[in-house]
Amino acid sequence: MNKQQKQDRVEELRQALAGIDGMIVAEYRGITMSEVQALRAAVRKADGKVRVVKNTLARLSIKGTSLEGASDKLVGPVLISYGKDLAGSAKALVDVAKDNAKLVITGGVLSGRILSTEDVVALSKLPSRDVLRAKFLGVLNAVPTKFVGTLAGVPRGLLNVLNARKEQLEEAA
Repeated sequence: MNKQQKQDRVEELRQALAGIDGMIVAEYRGITMSEVQALRAAVRKADGKVRVVKNTLARLSIKGTSLEGASDKLVGPVLISYGKDLAGSAKALVDVAKDNAKLVITGGVLSGRILSTEDVVALSKLPSRDVLRAKFLGVLNAVPTKFVGTLAGVPRGLLNVLNARKEQLEEAA
């Protein structure tokens, strides 16, 4: 690979990682190409991407970004996983790593914070971004709903008392 091709690859990876605030690094020593393809498919379902990278080119691509903390993890034959929802990618990687001992998650970085293997496993246990948004919207919706229910409770109670009194008067008459 000549110098221009290397520069093109660095720029291509830099553009792919633009706007991404986290990535996971895993060692894939001894994994067949069909297993890598299965891993890519699993991560793709989680709206993520997997790329096998040359370490020096990856280091150059992430230099000066919030992902630079992962430079120390780029040792040996590694692949990187990234996407808008890193929890989904982490979940897919951890699931594949459980089934395939040759895939070793070495760590990663999220918003400038370096992640250990245990951090990536903990990240994989989080719900996806869409589930968290739905839960948050549910909480936001519950507060005004309960408030309106409480406000409506007073007139409803008064109406019940008046109806009961009306029925009493009709029975007495």
